[in-house]
This record gives sequence, C-alpha cells and structure tokens, in this order.
Amino acid sequence: MVSWTVQAQEIVVVAGPNSRIGSLSGEELERLYLGHASADRVGQRVTFYDLEDSVVREKFYLSAFSLSLIQLRAYWAKLVFTGRGRPPKQLSTEALIARLQSDDHAVGYLPTDMAEGLTIIHQF
Repeated sequence: MVSWTVQAQEIVVVAGPNSRIGSLSGEELERLYLGHASADRVGQRVTFYDLEDSVVREKFYLSAFSLSLIQLRAYWAKLVFTGRGRPPKQLSTEALIARLQSDDHAVGYLPTDMAEGLTIIHQF
C-alpha cells in the first residue's frame, strides 16, 4: 500500500519521455486539469488522468488547487450536470505509467520516486 509513504513524498506532474508538452505553470495546470482548456499554451493537445489511489489523489488536489476530494467531487458533479465537462479518467499507478509511456499527449501525477524515466512538467 502506497498511502503512508506518500505523506512525506512530493507529488510531481509528469508526461511521457517523448512528450513535447513543456513545463506548466500552476495556472496552466489548473486550467487544464479542471477542464477549462484542453491544450497547453502552444496548442499541444493534453489529456489528463487521475490516480485511483485516493491518498495520492487528495494530496495532489490539495497541493495543486487547495481542493479536498469532497470539494473536487462537488466541482465535477456541477460540470457534469450542466454538460460543461467530465472529470479525468482514473487509472491505477501501473496503468497511468503505461499510458504516459505510450501516449505523448497524456499527463498525470505521481509520487516523485515513481516518476523515473518520465518527463516532469510541474513540481510543487
């Protein structure tokens, strides 16, 4: 189980090793991850993924956007209900890493020690 070791670890936002997605500012990350945009500042299409692990997911959203999982669910419920967006698909850690390695448009977040071989595009 990852949860207790994640408490002390940093979370990083990552893309695949061959991705052309450059570093993202906190504002860009928020616009993209919360469904306000679907491309980075140079027009590169970006597809974001969430982790199924709720401890890592909560740490990410608290660090990145000051949102608890309860606030996040309410946010996405409103967007889905009004037809203005869908939350990122949730993947296991292994599935996320595989997706990042095979899809140059994929972006996700991981504990720093799991990001080896991936491109770090944002650190907290």
